[in-house]
Amino acid sequence: MKVFNNIILSIFSIMMSLNAISQDHQIDLKLANNYFIEGDFEKAIMYFEKLENNKEILPTIYNYYKAALLELNRYKVAEKLCKSMSKNYPENLAVFVDLGEIYELLGNNKKAIAFYDKPISLLTNQTSFSDVSETGIAFEKKGDLERALALYKKANSVNNGNPQAFHTKMAYVLSKQGKYQEMINLYIEILSTNDNFLSMVQSGLSSNIDFETQVKEKELLRKSLIKKIQSQPKKLVFLELLIWYYMLNNNFEAAFQQVVALDKKTNKDGFEVLNLGKSALNNSHFEAAIMSFDYVIENTNSPEKIYLAETLKLKALKQKLIYNQDFSTTELMELKSNYLKTLYKVDQNTGVHQNIINRKYDLLVDLAELEAYYFNNTSEAKNYLSKALILRGISESNKGKINMLMADLLVLENNIWEASLMYLKVEKQFKEDPLGHQAKFNNAKVYYYAGEFDWCQAQLDVLKASTSKLIANDALALSVLITDNYNMDTSDVAMKLFAKADMLFAQQKLDEALAVYDSVFNMFSQHSLNDEILLRKAEIYKTQKNINSAIESLKKIENEFPNSIILDKALFNIATLYENQLKEIELAKSYYKKILFEHPSSLYVVDSRKRFRKLSGKTNQNIIKDS
Repeated sequence: MKVFNNIILSIFSIMMSLNAISQDHQIDLKLANNYFIEGDFEKAIMYFEKLENNKEILPTIYNYYKAALLELNRYKVAEKLCKSMSKNYPENLAVFVDLGEIYELLGNNKKAIAFYDKPISLLTNQTSFSDVSETGIAFEKKGDLERALALYKKANSVNNGNPQAFHTKMAYVLSKQGKYQEMINLYIEILSTNDNFLSMVQSGLSSNIDFETQVKEKELLRKSLIKKIQSQPKKLVFLELLIWYYMLNNNFEAAFQQVVALDKKTNKDGFEVLNLGKSALNNSHFEAAIMSFDYVIENTNSPEKIYLAETLKLKALKQKLIYNQDFSTTELMELKSNYLKTLYKVDQNTGVHQNIINRKYDLLVDLAELEAYYFNNTSEAKNYLSKALILRGISESNKGKINMLMADLLVLENNIWEASLMYLKVEKQFKEDPLGHQAKFNNAKVYYYAGEFDWCQAQLDVLKASTSKLIANDALALSVLITDNYNMDTSDVAMKLFAKADMLFAQQKLDEALAVYDSVFNMFSQHSLNDEILLRKAEIYKTQKNINSAIESLKKIENEFPNSIILDKALFNIATLYENQLKEIELAKSYYKKILFEHPSSLYVVDSRKRFRKLSGKTNQNIIKDS
């Protein structure tokens, strides 16, 4: 049904118009609109006819009335309505587009073309912005992009006050026509006139170019910006736009060179480079982050920026090791040494400024995590956390985070009930805070590890409604795991063993965890936990850098559990391992396609499509199943 094509009429505007007309007309208008929305066009027209001779009401009923007439093929009545609208509101040029459409439906193409051309010929410097926009949109909706573009061009040419007033609308039309270079030129022209339009230009470019898939188009933008920077080196806004472009495309290394140039030209003493480093760190681009922080350390005149850059560099080094899971004992020792050196330097500062205290806090917490999770030294980790806890002036929230970490350490030490009491303390103190929700979830996991599934499930039921989406999702996942697998056998042995293996995994006792998972798999060959066991084993193998074994474990899910609810996750993990670890691009692509075509409702579809297109070098083309 074509009824709602080309119709945008808000209920708000209708209600506002009711205030300006008589009570009888208000009733007729409400009935007309209700019948139209319900699709009863005959009755809608009956009430619209009672209102059409009222000049004040005509603009309010026009769009719905015209649409109802066209739905019932009453073209002559629609033509009369359009002419009435044009007579009473001659400034409304969009009516001529409607008339052109009606004559086209009547088979009078010559007359249709004449009316389509009228708005452009009648446009003057007195035509309002809204009338031009409405007419342009009318052309765009019917797919007449050439006339829409011609209209906007003429509107610009007669607008002495702002000859770029319709550049953004022209840019949109040009992108729809595939004329990306012309579109880019328009946005550059806007910035040439006024630097303050940077945000608007960024928004327009990101709306009209898909930076994930349109490789050729975004390369046109890059080349255009570099050319503009070379011709106008003092116009820094183009340098800012190029930096934005690189960051949007996650090319922080290329952005670094431009940011350094911008920082020097604006005399920011490393400020811009420091911000780039932070963005790179937040996006897991560790090399660019480290490069940025090194630059600040070596070039700034500000001791404060040096301290901050040193601290952030350590975070980047730490996260790089953790993220890549690729490090040696020597690298870990070097990282720890750098942390201790930085902490010593910060300790030499006898001031009590809050930023110094916060920096000490961050360093001590990071050192604690290193000791606990990478050197298996929970005693030293507790020592660092205790020092952080007595820092003068740290917030209650940070104290709560320290107590959470202390509880986590107790879990690592297998003192799970002491950990439970500490989680409970944090939960009570931060009851309506995400930190409290996290404590409640961690405490629920303690009971899960201990095999107290009923109590754990009761806590998870509360957390599933958490305001924190991440915690709610984690709670839901654990709840489903328990619901699907608890009480499958009379002894509950399988589930309790599985929970014990999960605890060993959390405690970084990977070989022991593997042994327990295998025992469940071997003892209960038909248990519904077995696909989950294979997934857990794959995660452990990946942590141990045994990528082939990880893939083998995941492929067992694919081959032996074709109806598993985690099959799509297994396929996605296989694809990413092939892509990122083994660099087997064709195999990675084949698994991304499996998700797209065999699991179209999967949460991994969007990411799989993006990754497949990136690996294939495709832009926004359709992906063919058997290609």
